[in-house]
Amino acid sequence: MISRASLAILVICLVAAHAPVVAQIAGADVTFKVPLNLTKLSTDITKVSVRCRLDSTALVGVNGSGQQTHTLTVTTEVPVSNGQVVTTLTMVFSQFTLVNPTGVSASYGCNLTGTDKTGAVSSFTDSNPLPQFRVTPTPRDLAGTFTW
Repeated sequence: MISRASLAILVICLVAAHAPVVAQIAGADVTFKVPLNLTKLSTDITKVSVRCRLDSTALVGVNGSGQQTHTLTVTTEVPVSNGQVVTTLTMVFSQFTLVNPTGVSASYGCNLTGTDKTGAVSSFTDSNPLPQFRVTPTPRDLAGTFTW
């Protein structure tokens, strides 16, 4: 016969064994290399911006409003010289924590915009109504997924 104390200890052990284990890992940096090879841009374009985002339920960061978020963004601008930008940008995500990341997927995306002499900001497309932002072929956004 099992005593009540033994039964209580057994129940506590079973509950403890099934409690979720939360592993928090201080965020190491996540780095993307984004190659840019833009030539023959309009001389009205003064800078090019690359904006990347990283989304994952395992990712915990803080947004600009001080709220916790599962999405991080990084933006880098580079000047345009003589209608061209040929470089590789290093996009670094930091200041986050990973919570139980093993096997959890993450998605990322990077897009490209330009700024002209008037301060107008737009995407580069082959059909942009603003001629200074018209490029052929339309640059594709970088996008993908990975598993932690």
